Amino acid sequence: MDKQEILHRFAKNKEDEQLVSRLLDFIGQTQKGYPVYSKFLNPHERAIAKQVLQYVGVPYKMDGGHEQAERAILVCLPDQWRDVQNDKRYPLCLLRIHVNGTAFGRKLTHRDYLGSLMSLQIERETIGDILTDQDGAQIFLLRQALKVVLDELHKIGNHSIQASELKLGEFKDFVGEKKPIHVFVASMRIDIVIAEGFNLSRSKAAERVESGQVFLNYSECLRPSTEVKPQDVISLRGNGRITVGQIGGMSRKGRTSLVLWRWE
Repeated sequence: MDKQEILHRFAKNKEDEQLVSRLLDFIGQTQKGYPVYSKFLNPHERAIAKQVLQYVGVPYKMDGGHEQAERAILVCLPDQWRDVQNDKRYPLCLLRIHVNGTAFGRKLTHRDYLGSLMSLQIERETIGDILTDQDGAQIFLLRQALKVVLDELHKIGNHSIQASELKLGEFKDFVGEKKPIHVFVASMRIDIVIAEGFNLSRSKAAERVESGQVFLNYSECLRPSTEVKPQDVISLRGNGRITVGQIGGMSRKGRTSLVLWRWE
């Protein structure tokens, strides 16, 4: 395995080089006969990891705690390992936060939860998906972050909360809240759709796609001309996600009526 060749093939910048170097270190550790776990990877990092690990032929799995996870840990596996969740060192945990009442009439958002967690001085890479609901949130964390949160997090903003650990199997499928956006598009290209869904200019939307900030069905999308279809999920880093809904008729100007669902 030639490290420089792999770096040249899969790393486009300094951050990618650091990621690929860590991946190669993981691969070396699996030769000692036990699984190796990463911190949470975002969709861009997951895409690179998948390419590298398939290229070198090392068994692996990604686990974000639920099927549609955007952030996930990477598990590099020796050939003889199968059920890694029985490993006592398995780092993935599930936190349940229950909000006591609806103080000041405002529902806590993803940003509120993330900000409170980061204020505890834990690394962003130890925090996975944050899934909000009417009563609070389910949050995937690494074990090292979970202990800090359980010991120190008692309020989020002006809301008092209760935090407790759940077993991974107790995760309840995320339904979430979404609102419809009715738009007209010139075509179903992904840059056009995200421009309408996130209120961006067409050129800015294309730039965000080409810079690796857009994910289609939780996989990195780098081509602005990629066509999308109903039920596709589009994520824009730092802006949330939309689901492509029903395609309607044509306007007098030849544009297609489209419903997008914006996830809150």
